[in-house]
Amino acid sequence: MTTRERAQTSLSLWRVAEAARFGWREYAANLPPAATIFATIPKGVLQIVFFTVLGGVVAGEHHTQYAFVGGLVIALTTTNTVNVINVPFGDKYHATFWRIRTGDMPVAAVLYARAAPYLAVGFGLFLIEATIAAALLGLTNLGLHVLPWLPIFALMACGYALLGIAAATLTIAKRADVLAPNLLGYLTILCSGAFLPPDKVGWIDTIGSVLPVRHGLAAVHAGMAGRPWLAEALLELTICLVSAVLGLFAVAVQTRRATRHGHDDFA
Repeated sequence: MTTRERAQTSLSLWRVAEAARFGWREYAANLPPAATIFATIPKGVLQIVFFTVLGGVVAGEHHTQYAFVGGLVIALTTTNTVNVINVPFGDKYHATFWRIRTGDMPVAAVLYARAAPYLAVGFGLFLIEATIAAALLGLTNLGLHVLPWLPIFALMACGYALLGIAAATLTIAKRADVLAPNLLGYLTILCSGAFLPPDKVGWIDTIGSVLPVRHGLAAVHAGMAGRPWLAEALLELTICLVSAVLGLFAVAVQTRRATRHGHDDFA
């Protein structure tokens, strides 16, 4: 590698780091500490507790472990990870997409770098919520058994976040940018297998098989039960990568549209 190439690489990494730093400041502005402490964390804890108790009441005490792990996934995705959609929303509502589109960094690189702090903070909040909920439910030992599977939880969070960004970005021009991520959240709750085990309703299994979370959750359940889990984890990784590609496609569509119409107001 030549000196010029090394300098260019260093500059690119610096730009990505600066975009991520801006993403952190953006997160702090959108979700200040007070909102996080008094709203986000209690909501996540209550989600986990509610769905665990509900699972035990509906399906019996033997279903509690299954429901607890499912509740963890729902809290991770629909409460914490979903906040990444604030990144494309911000560019729409503050009319800043044109500045990104005409910059030196690829638009998708800026989008994903700014989203990274949302994802990291969301995962940290999830760990706090899971610890509190496990203590309230008397399931601390079960929570400890979940710890080795945190990388798969992180993979599920990434896949869900990437698909959420793609859905929000692609539908901004249609003024359905709020509806699309919320619809994705409800589909995740219904089709992830968090509370309804597989092979119960065919069409739910079919939809869930192409969405994030379902295969990762199946891997966690299989691993905790001592069954083979790697194949499901690889399927989750595949869906995560496909979600990233869909995000690139969504950015390309909006960039082309902005260039063709000569404005970025997403009207």
